[in-house]
Amino acid sequence: MDSSWILIVLGAVLVFGYIFYNATEQRVKALETRVRHVEKLLQKSTQGQEIAEPEINEEIRQLLQQGKMIEAVKRTRQEFGWSLLEAKQYVDELKTGN
Repeated sequence: MDSSWILIVLGAVLVFGYIFYNATEQRVKALETRVRHVEKLLQKSTQGQEIAEPEINEEIRQLLQQGKMIEAVKRTRQEFGWSLLEAKQYVDELKTGN
């Protein structure tokens, strides 16, 4: 009976470890996306290039015209690796024309 409890506890620890690892890996990927975006902007600004509007904005505007606000926020999060709040604020700004 004691060995079965040890196996149950060990299994639970492994499951929680796996869940934590996946969550951490997703967060790292999101941060990597954000860093790549910032690096592109920094490189353009240091070379004196004009920083153009991101190409994804046209797709987001089309989604907004179709009434797909949630999909627009989702695409923004995928593209930029932003939090839900940041993506929502960005989409709201595009929606109002700022």
